[in-house]
Amino acid sequence: MERFKNILVVHEDDEAGRSTLSRAVDLATRNQAELTLIQVIGKIPTDYQMLITSLPPDEIMRMVIEERTRRLEQYAASFSRPIRVRVVAGREFLEIIRDVLRNNHDLVLKTARGMTGAMGMLFGSTAMHLLRKCPCPVWLIKPGSEQSFQRIMAAVDVVPLEFEENTLNRKIVKLAGSLTRMGNGALYIVHAWEKMDTVFSPGRLNYFSDSIETLINESRKIHTKWLNDLLDKCDLTDIKYEKHVQSGWAEEIIPQFAERNDIDLIVMGTVCRTGIPGFFIGNTAEKIVHKVNCSVLAIKPEGFETPVRLED
Repeated sequence: MERFKNILVVHEDDEAGRSTLSRAVDLATRNQAELTLIQVIGKIPTDYQMLITSLPPDEIMRMVIEERTRRLEQYAASFSRPIRVRVVAGREFLEIIRDVLRNNHDLVLKTARGMTGAMGMLFGSTAMHLLRKCPCPVWLIKPGSEQSFQRIMAAVDVVPLEFEENTLNRKIVKLAGSLTRMGNGALYIVHAWEKMDTVFSPGRLNYFSDSIETLINESRKIHTKWLNDLLDKCDLTDIKYEKHVQSGWAEEIIPQFAERNDIDLIVMGTVCRTGIPGFFIGNTAEKIVHKVNCSVLAIKPEGFETPVRLED
């Protein structure tokens, strides 16, 4: 796997965070990539600044950053390869994205945080901001994940080959395939399509029930062909994989498939209008993320523009 060359890891001061960094070290070693560990600390609140008289607030922040940097350098030195460290003050997701912009990172790794369980969600507010606005792929690692992912899902939304959307689909399959090879695991390529009977009921638009069934069967054949056409353009040599074309809403099918098949990692795209700052993660993708309880690697389409600016 030789895709990522400049990886940024968000520091978490616990065992889950150490596991995420260990995973990043392994990935960087395999890819001969540069690796940076970033820690974002909060700024001194304005009301506290007014009460501090012994030192200027900027001087206090400088001292805090220097001390945190020393600690982070000691922590990073315990790993098996050189790791750059960076400590900055500000709002976490903004400073992470600004670091991506300044230093051309091509992957962000972060430990997933938030409520877990059937009625909760794994991803916290920083993670969701990154999924919506970070210009490079974002890999959110579920705490307690095994070092090697063994059951990986590539969630694709296939269309005829001449459509630009397939550029993103190919990236999803290629990356999921590379990770499957790396862990010698199994790959599940899943496409959910909306059946006609979820939109129209018998009797509407002068359709009879048998006519709708014929349309559904023909539509399934078309979507299966589109998926086969896509996979014909992808290198899946030496990969054990299954392909699934399932009917229903993607925001229901993908989480259900992941739970039913004990998926460790979902590789998926964020559906957005490219080139328009403010359209970040599509409604379907966001619903999927809220419902899954596994790690997620999310990829932006070509031409995505983040609304975050360095000068803000």
